[in-house]
Amino acid sequence: MTTNSPPEGRTVAVTGAGRGLGLVIVESLLAQGTRVIANYRSASAELDTLQKEFPDHLHLVQGDIGDEPTAQALAGAARTAGRLDALVCNAAIARDELLVRTSVENWDEVQRVNVRGSFLATKHSLKLMMRQRHGRIIYISSVVGHMGNAGQTSYATSKAALVGLAKSVAQEYATYNVRTVVLSPGLLDTGLGQALDPGYQQRIVDRGLTGMGNSARLADTINFLMSPGADLINATVIHAEGGVRYP
Repeated sequence: MTTNSPPEGRTVAVTGAGRGLGLVIVESLLAQGTRVIANYRSASAELDTLQKEFPDHLHLVQGDIGDEPTAQALAGAARTAGRLDALVCNAAIARDELLVRTSVENWDEVQRVNVRGSFLATKHSLKLMMRQRHGRIIYISSVVGHMGNAGQTSYATSKAALVGLAKSVAQEYATYNVRTVVLSPGLLDTGLGQALDPGYQQRIVDRGLTGMGNSARLADTINFLMSPGADLINATVIHAEGGVRYP
Protein backbone atom coordinates (compact mmCIF):
# COMPACT_ATOMS: atom_id res chain seq x y z
CA MET A 1 0.00 0.00 0.00
CA THR A 2 1.38 3.43 -1.00
CA THR A 3 1.51 6.04 1.72
CA ASN A 4 2.07 9.75 1.67
CA SER A 5 3.06 9.89 5.33
CA PRO A 6 6.56 11.28 6.00
CA PRO A 7 9.05 9.51 8.26
CA GLU A 8 10.17 10.90 11.56
CA GLY A 9 12.15 14.12 11.30
CA ARG A 10 9.94 16.22 9.05
CA THR A 11 11.52 19.04 7.02
CA VAL A 12 9.38 21.96 5.84
CA ALA A 13 10.30 24.99 3.72
CA VAL A 14 8.41 28.26 4.22
CA THR A 15 8.67 31.32 1.96
CA GLY A 16 8.01 34.82 3.23
CA ALA A 17 8.97 33.72 6.73
CA GLY A 18 10.46 36.93 8.07
CA ARG A 19 7.29 38.38 9.54
CA GLY A 20 3.52 38.08 9.64
CA LEU A 21 1.89 34.72 9.01
CA GLY A 22 5.11 33.20 7.70
CA LEU A 23 6.89 33.87 10.98
CA VAL A 24 3.97 32.43 12.95
CA ILE A 25 4.10 29.27 10.81
CA VAL A 26 7.83 28.90 11.45
CA GLU A 27 7.36 29.32 15.20
CA SER A 28 4.59 26.72 15.22
CA LEU A 29 6.65 24.20 13.26
CA LEU A 30 9.73 24.65 15.41
CA ALA A 31 7.66 24.13 18.56
CA GLN A 32 6.76 20.70 17.19
CA GLY A 33 10.35 19.72 16.53
CA THR A 34 10.15 20.19 12.75
CA ARG A 35 13.24 21.13 10.76
CA VAL A 36 12.40 24.40 9.02
CA ILE A 37 14.02 26.09 6.03
CA ALA A 38 12.86 29.69 6.22
CA ASN A 39 13.09 32.05 3.28
CA TYR A 40 12.90 35.79 3.91
CA ARG A 41 13.77 38.91 1.93
CA SER A 42 14.32 41.69 4.46
CA ALA A 43 16.26 41.46 7.72
CA SER A 44 14.26 39.77 10.47
CA ALA A 45 15.35 40.07 14.09
CA GLU A 46 12.68 37.53 15.02
CA LEU A 47 14.19 34.88 12.73
CA ASP A 48 17.68 35.65 14.02
CA THR A 49 16.44 35.07 17.57
CA LEU A 50 14.73 31.82 16.58
CA GLN A 51 17.90 30.55 14.91
CA LYS A 52 19.82 31.05 18.14
CA GLU A 53 17.10 29.18 20.02
CA PHE A 54 16.81 26.37 17.45
CA PRO A 55 20.27 26.18 15.81
CA ASP A 56 19.81 22.58 14.67
CA HIS A 57 16.28 22.96 13.38
CA LEU A 58 16.18 26.31 11.60
CA HIS A 59 18.05 27.11 8.39
CA LEU A 60 17.69 30.62 6.96
CA VAL A 61 17.70 31.42 3.25
CA GLN A 62 17.65 35.14 2.56
CA GLY A 63 16.59 36.42 -0.84
CA ASP A 64 13.70 37.44 -3.06
CA ILE A 65 11.76 34.27 -3.89
CA GLY A 66 10.82 35.87 -7.21
CA ASP A 67 14.48 35.44 -8.23
CA GLU A 68 15.36 31.91 -9.31
CA PRO A 69 18.67 31.65 -7.39
CA THR A 70 16.72 32.10 -4.13
CA ALA A 71 14.36 29.23 -4.99
CA GLN A 72 17.36 27.10 -5.94
CA ALA A 73 19.02 27.92 -2.61
CA LEU A 74 15.83 26.97 -0.76
CA ALA A 75 15.72 23.57 -2.46
CA GLY A 76 19.46 23.18 -1.98
CA ALA A 77 19.09 23.65 1.76
CA ALA A 78 16.42 20.95 1.80
CA ARG A 79 18.68 18.65 -0.19
CA THR A 80 21.42 19.19 2.39
CA ALA A 81 18.91 18.41 5.16
CA GLY A 82 18.18 15.12 3.41
CA ARG A 83 14.55 15.62 2.42
CA LEU A 84 11.67 18.04 1.95
CA ASP A 85 8.29 16.88 3.23
CA ALA A 86 6.35 20.09 2.66
CA LEU A 87 6.60 23.51 1.07
CA VAL A 88 4.49 26.47 2.22
CA CYS A 89 4.29 29.19 -0.46
CA ASN A 90 3.47 32.17 1.71
CA ALA A 91 5.58 35.06 0.35
CA ALA A 92 3.44 37.89 -0.97
CA ILE A 93 3.33 41.63 -1.46
CA ALA A 94 0.50 44.05 -2.19
CA ARG A 95 0.33 47.32 -4.11
CA ASP A 96 -3.22 48.39 -3.36
CA GLU A 97 -4.73 50.98 -5.71
CA LEU A 98 -7.61 51.30 -8.12
CA LEU A 99 -7.03 49.49 -11.40
CA VAL A 100 -6.93 52.64 -13.56
CA ARG A 101 -4.22 54.04 -11.30
CA THR A 102 -2.14 50.85 -11.22
CA SER A 103 1.17 51.21 -13.01
CA VAL A 104 2.52 48.39 -15.12
CA GLU A 105 5.52 48.30 -12.79
CA ASN A 106 3.39 47.74 -9.68
CA TRP A 107 1.23 45.14 -11.45
CA ASP A 108 4.29 43.21 -12.63
CA GLU A 109 5.98 43.36 -9.23
CA VAL A 110 2.96 41.85 -7.45
CA GLN A 111 2.72 39.03 -9.99
CA ARG A 112 6.49 38.50 -9.90
CA VAL A 113 6.64 37.92 -6.16
CA ASN A 114 3.27 36.28 -5.53
CA VAL A 115 2.92 34.10 -8.63
CA ARG A 116 6.39 33.71 -10.10
CA GLY A 117 7.82 33.23 -6.61
CA SER A 118 5.39 30.39 -5.93
CA PHE A 119 6.15 28.87 -9.33
CA LEU A 120 9.90 28.97 -8.74
CA ALA A 121 9.71 27.58 -5.20
CA THR A 122 7.45 24.80 -6.47
CA LYS A 123 9.60 23.99 -9.49
CA HIS A 124 12.79 23.49 -7.56
CA SER A 125 11.18 21.80 -4.55
CA LEU A 126 9.37 19.32 -6.80
CA LYS A 127 12.63 17.83 -8.02
CA LEU A 128 13.46 16.68 -4.51
CA MET A 129 9.89 15.57 -3.76
CA MET A 130 9.82 13.49 -6.94
CA ARG A 131 12.99 11.66 -5.97
CA GLN A 132 11.67 10.86 -2.50
CA ARG A 133 8.19 10.12 -3.92
CA HIS A 134 6.46 12.23 -1.31
CA GLY A 135 5.58 15.86 -0.78
CA ARG A 136 2.94 18.40 0.10
CA ILE A 137 2.70 21.92 -1.19
CA ILE A 138 0.47 24.47 0.53
CA TYR A 139 -0.26 27.74 -1.24
CA ILE A 140 -1.44 30.65 0.91
CA SER A 141 -4.09 32.50 -1.10
CA SER A 142 -6.69 34.96 0.18
CA VAL A 143 -10.41 35.45 0.29
CA VAL A 144 -9.97 38.33 -2.17
CA GLY A 145 -8.66 35.85 -4.73
CA HIS A 146 -12.14 34.32 -4.85
CA MET A 147 -14.39 37.29 -4.05
CA GLY A 148 -12.37 40.19 -5.46
CA ASN A 149 -11.93 43.51 -3.69
CA ALA A 150 -11.97 47.11 -4.86
CA GLY A 151 -8.46 48.53 -4.82
CA GLN A 152 -6.77 45.14 -4.76
CA THR A 153 -7.03 43.95 -8.35
CA SER A 154 -3.35 43.08 -8.75
CA TYR A 155 -3.22 41.26 -5.40
CA ALA A 156 -6.52 39.43 -5.96
CA THR A 157 -5.39 38.32 -9.42
CA SER A 158 -2.14 36.95 -8.05
CA LYS A 159 -3.92 35.02 -5.30
CA ALA A 160 -6.46 33.58 -7.74
CA ALA A 161 -3.60 32.37 -9.95
CA LEU A 162 -2.36 30.11 -7.15
CA VAL A 163 -5.47 27.95 -7.56
CA GLY A 164 -4.58 27.09 -11.15
CA LEU A 165 -0.97 26.45 -10.16
CA ALA A 166 -1.88 24.16 -7.28
CA LYS A 167 -4.42 22.11 -9.21
CA SER A 168 -2.12 21.66 -12.20
CA VAL A 169 0.80 20.57 -10.00
CA ALA A 170 -1.45 18.00 -8.32
CA GLN A 171 -2.44 16.59 -11.71
CA GLU A 172 1.12 16.43 -13.01
CA TYR A 173 2.78 14.87 -9.96
CA ALA A 174 0.12 12.64 -8.42
CA THR A 175 2.12 9.54 -9.40
CA TYR A 176 4.95 10.84 -7.21
CA ASN A 177 2.64 11.20 -4.20
CA VAL A 178 2.85 14.98 -4.30
CA ARG A 179 -0.30 16.65 -3.02
CA THR A 180 -1.30 20.31 -3.14
CA VAL A 181 -3.83 22.48 -1.38
CA VAL A 182 -4.71 26.17 -1.49
CA LEU A 183 -5.48 27.75 1.88
CA SER A 184 -7.59 30.90 1.60
CA PRO A 185 -7.75 33.00 4.80
CA GLY A 186 -9.51 36.28 5.39
CA LEU A 187 -8.16 39.24 7.35
CA LEU A 188 -5.63 38.05 9.93
CA ASP A 189 -4.25 39.56 13.11
CA THR A 190 -0.84 39.78 11.45
CA GLY A 191 0.66 40.37 8.02
CA LEU A 192 -0.46 42.52 5.08
CA GLY A 193 -3.97 43.05 6.40
CA GLN A 194 -2.65 44.96 9.37
CA ALA A 195 -1.35 47.70 7.08
CA LEU A 196 -4.90 48.60 6.02
CA ASP A 197 -6.63 51.76 7.18
CA PRO A 198 -8.15 50.96 10.62
CA GLY A 199 -11.63 52.02 9.55
CA TYR A 200 -11.52 49.89 6.42
CA GLN A 201 -10.04 47.04 8.42
CA GLN A 202 -12.94 47.19 10.87
CA ARG A 203 -15.48 47.08 8.02
CA ILE A 204 -13.88 43.86 6.80
CA VAL A 205 -13.95 42.37 10.29
CA ASP A 206 -17.63 43.31 10.64
CA ARG A 207 -18.45 41.42 7.44
CA GLY A 208 -16.99 38.20 8.83
CA LEU A 209 -19.04 35.74 10.84
CA THR A 210 -16.18 35.00 13.23
CA GLY A 211 -14.28 38.29 13.40
CA MET A 212 -10.60 38.74 12.65
CA GLY A 213 -8.64 35.58 11.86
CA ASN A 214 -6.16 34.23 14.39
CA SER A 215 -2.82 33.52 12.72
CA ALA A 216 -1.80 30.93 15.32
CA ARG A 217 -4.98 28.96 14.61
CA LEU A 218 -4.28 29.19 10.89
CA ALA A 219 -0.80 27.80 11.53
CA ASP A 220 -2.49 24.87 13.29
CA THR A 221 -4.57 24.32 10.15
CA ILE A 222 -1.41 24.31 8.04
CA ASN A 223 0.17 21.75 10.37
CA PHE A 224 -2.87 19.54 9.93
CA LEU A 225 -2.68 19.83 6.14
CA MET A 226 0.84 18.40 6.33
CA SER A 227 -0.22 15.47 8.50
CA PRO A 228 -1.27 11.93 7.53
CA GLY A 229 -4.80 12.89 8.54
CA ALA A 230 -4.96 15.16 5.50
CA ASP A 231 -3.90 12.52 2.96
CA LEU A 232 -7.17 12.80 1.02
CA ILE A 233 -7.17 16.60 0.90
CA ASN A 234 -5.66 17.31 -2.49
CA ALA A 235 -6.04 19.65 -5.47
CA THR A 236 -8.61 21.79 -3.70
CA VAL A 237 -9.17 25.10 -1.93
CA ILE A 238 -9.70 25.29 1.83
CA HIS A 239 -11.64 28.43 2.76
CA ALA A 240 -10.47 29.65 6.15
CA GLU A 241 -11.99 33.11 6.35
CA GLY A 242 -14.58 32.08 8.98
CA GLY A 243 -17.55 32.76 6.73
CA VAL A 244 -18.68 36.03 5.18
CA ARG A 245 -21.87 37.84 6.18
CA TYR A 246 -24.35 38.50 3.40
CA PRO A 247 -25.00 42.24 2.79
